[in-house]
Amino acid sequence: MSYLLAFCLALCWGTAFLATKNTVEVLPPYWNTFFRVLAGLLFFIILYGVQRKDLRISLKQIWRPWVIGLLLILLPFAALSWSQRFVAPTIGGIFNGTVPIWSFLAGAILLKGVDRFTWRRAAGVLIGMAGLLTIMWPSLTLGDNPWALYGCLGFLVMAWSYALGNVLTKKIMVDDTSTTLEANTFHQYLFSAVVLLAVAFCLEPVPQAAVFSGKVLLSLAWAGVMSSAVAFLLMVALIKRWGATRMASVTYFTPVVAMAGDVIHLGRMPAGNELIGLGIIFISLFLIQKPVSAK
Repeated sequence: MSYLLAFCLALCWGTAFLATKNTVEVLPPYWNTFFRVLAGLLFFIILYGVQRKDLRISLKQIWRPWVIGLLLILLPFAALSWSQRFVAPTIGGIFNGTVPIWSFLAGAILLKGVDRFTWRRAAGVLIGMAGLLTIMWPSLTLGDNPWALYGCLGFLVMAWSYALGNVLTKKIMVDDTSTTLEANTFHQYLFSAVVLLAVAFCLEPVPQAAVFSGKVLLSLAWAGVMSSAVAFLLMVALIKRWGATRMASVTYFTPVVAMAGDVIHLGRMPAGNELIGLGIIFISLFLIQKPVSAK
């Protein structure tokens, strides 16, 4: 059952980049992020309304969903929308595949047991950084698309945010039972939607109704519901079964899904440096994910 959940999660995450590429072509990045979060929020309102879940949370605990919402929703979704304008979905998928590297670093600091520091894992982190530089190298030379470098840096922010959010989800949400999962999830999305709406109103023009074609609406719905809301429920279920670092290994397959989307939908084949960098990152992930006996 856990492996089926992992496959579904990889599929949900991997298709987010193509869906976002379809929407950022016509929507400003922060409005695009807001509508994605809004779709997820509506999903949870309907789901929890049908289930008659109690979504109340004490003022002393409200910081928990706000912190997780900032790290797993607001920051990474905004970084993805901003960055996806400049690079192909494959690049976003590859950077998402580095989340276990950053999860290890965060877990080594914040968690114990299987997430602790070892020299082998430290070597894996360095190798993973070499893989990232391989992918980013054409952008570092500021060639035909100088904005691609900023897109890569934005995706790096996305990966960092996801990694810290994964670890803190276990530490302050999964391991803490003072607030229900449903209340936590609802307030994460509500907080993120309110902040994003305010930011979008202040920084970007309001999109015209004419830009919301069927393709855009379908892509927003997919990114907001399947790649966000449903993926979040799958992620929490896997964290409970596997722990934060092992759950992050699901992102091994995210670049493969993103590449497949590029090839099938956009007809774009991955560049040589992307494939080489991805191979280096896989070596890094193997070193980091190899089990370590708890002391």
